[in-house]
Amino acid sequence: MSREIHPSIRVHRRMAETALLAVMLAGLSPVLAFGQAADMGPPGGAARPASKVDPAFQAAEKAFLALEINERKAIQNDLIWAAKFAGSPTGDFGPLTFAAIRRFETENKMAANGILTAAARERLRAQAEIQRKTAGFAVQTDPKSGMKIGLPAFLRVKTAPNNLGASRWQDKDEKATVDLSVHKREDELPQLFERGIDPKVKGRKITYKLLRPDFFVITGETEGGKFYRRVEKSEKGDIRGFSIGYDKKMAAAIDPFVVAIAATFDPFGKSGGAPASSPVAPVADAGPQKRRATGLVVANDTILTSEGALKGCGEIALDLGKEGKFAPARITKTLGASGLMIVSAKTGKPLSIGITEGGEASGVIVQRDASGELLASGAEIASGKATASLQLGGGGAALFNRNGALAGVIAAPPVEKFKVAGVVPSLSYAFVPAAEALRLAGVDVRPSEARTPQSAAAVAEAVREGIVSLVCASDK
Repeated sequence: MSREIHPSIRVHRRMAETALLAVMLAGLSPVLAFGQAADMGPPGGAARPASKVDPAFQAAEKAFLALEINERKAIQNDLIWAAKFAGSPTGDFGPLTFAAIRRFETENKMAANGILTAAARERLRAQAEIQRKTAGFAVQTDPKSGMKIGLPAFLRVKTAPNNLGASRWQDKDEKATVDLSVHKREDELPQLFERGIDPKVKGRKITYKLLRPDFFVITGETEGGKFYRRVEKSEKGDIRGFSIGYDKKMAAAIDPFVVAIAATFDPFGKSGGAPASSPVAPVADAGPQKRRATGLVVANDTILTSEGALKGCGEIALDLGKEGKFAPARITKTLGASGLMIVSAKTGKPLSIGITEGGEASGVIVQRDASGELLASGAEIASGKATASLQLGGGGAALFNRNGALAGVIAAPPVEKFKVAGVVPSLSYAFVPAAEALRLAGVDVRPSEARTPQSAAAVAEAVREGIVSLVCASDK
């Protein structure tokens, strides 16, 4: 782990999606099922100091970054097909790119140093092209909406307009369907998300859900099928998406292609009609990850957070929410057996905290993720525990009820031994009730005001400034 925070590689907004795809594709090999998220770092990335980096990695990185950006992206895309690269062809260099190149070199009986010679590059290109041609993989342009998406031949045997304002593709037996969708201008992303995860829909199990300001992703299962859905919002407010649903019996045939399908989805023409060899992929190949915890700003310069999430840190920093900007922080007090502690740092505006005494069956988990971005997800509350998909960086996350009142604080960090490529499926976490947590922190406790129930996104947005990300800058 790096001993200092040093920005160099941009972490892209789609990092969570690649990781969560792994949940749906859990039957794949560990590499194809996205071991990516464990390599994530703070916003702006975290490059390891020269003295701490593997010399072989340094040499490979230097050689790779000396290439033109389009060539770097093309190499990464070919690695998806020929070397099980599970990252994003963004042109950045990280552990996944390094490992994929070496895997390709080893399989082709070359020196496994992570540096592609001209001959190796040509062989990689040829092998990837063979794989694409064998699958009949090609980018389709929807004649109704202009959206683009890459599909293997067997998933585009049948095509027709759908009732979603776009087109549909299916296999010959209609057991797998890919739908593009154009939503109404009056639709709002949070409301579409809430409908997509509605627990009242019988026979449907949501296996993962993620809502961001400009997109959401939902994966799930029915009794006999699996599905994946992504919906994006443009800067102009247009909302478009795609979904793929298929019979579980077809999982072995379809799962390996979901990476490439999702990577090529182009709802607003951003890629300018790029061929399948240059997809827009869901996540960046970033540098090594720093441990993080979520903190609640409960008073001026006072942050309540998880003790366990930052255990063993010799130096803690507060992510200021500006690329590469951090402020020093220090532990001032541990709060007994609660698993919480107080950290002092120069912060913004404290939360205006109203609490609930409990009794709700559902709530909202608000946390900062492995890159410091704000995440909101639904939680089921029962017997003093919250069942939720707490992600990396979520130790110290806040649990709110649907009215926006603080219900508790998750003291424990995510149970990482159950993660699939960095994404933790829904698990049960004990939480410290809000009244107790604030009392231990020395903060006045007051009941919340009555409010209309809100969406998870609305709850998160209301507390954005008071939910911060703490980074373990160095270990002891």
